[in-house]
Amino acid sequence: MLIDLLDLPSRPLISLVGAGGKTTTMYTLAREMAERGQRVITTTTTNISFPEKGQTDAFVVAENPSTLLRTVQSIPARYRRITAVSRVRAGQARAPTEAGKLAGLQPDQPYDLLAKTDVAAVIVEADGARGRLIKAPAEHEPVIPPQSNVVLIVMSAGAIDQPLSEAIAHRPERIAALLGIAQGDLLAPERIARLVTSEQGGMKSIPEQARIHLLITHATGERQEAVQRLNTLLRSLSSLASVLYSAEAGSWCV
Repeated sequence: MLIDLLDLPSRPLISLVGAGGKTTTMYTLAREMAERGQRVITTTTTNISFPEKGQTDAFVVAENPSTLLRTVQSIPARYRRITAVSRVRAGQARAPTEAGKLAGLQPDQPYDLLAKTDVAAVIVEADGARGRLIKAPAEHEPVIPPQSNVVLIVMSAGAIDQPLSEAIAHRPERIAALLGIAQGDLLAPERIARLVTSEQGGMKSIPEQARIHLLITHATGERQEAVQRLNTLLRSLSSLASVLYSAEAGSWCV
């Protein structure tokens, strides 16, 4: 399980950034913790969809931080997985794709929830990717709580060796500018390694104290060779605590 491979600190504040499976990974990690008797909060500092059936045990929406904190504190202990957000975005959201989604907390709120409740961990989806497989952040992204002590950079193996385009990438123009390539050029492992390790790419805005792990999702059999090429390039980097990959949700390998 993922929880066994991350070597998490006591009471971690975990932020997920990147693309290609952040939400699934967040709820998978919460489930693993709950199965071991721990209480955990899942939340976002951007936008997420409503939890699917079985992904959470209690759901809190409160725009006022004090109200949200008091509500979480009042939830009975038998509910081990709590999802907390500030509000539901209405139809006049900034972009049509955001309408109906759940709006996130302020950057300091996740740590406040960790410090003032009995939960063992808070997991934050701190980046948006609109369902794409890989991304480069905009100026305002990601929104990582400054107290985060674990950051998980997520990307999909489905992007490796594919032409750079909107079909697979969120903000492909930023990826092109960062790597000095054109849209349509292949995202070879060497280029993805540069994107992941760039201070303007995968490493953007990560707090100094955070342990950083790269999670490569959708690493199915036909993609194993490409994943191993990328893995070889990244394993020598001291900035990454580990590189993990998964062929299917909930099953991880080193």
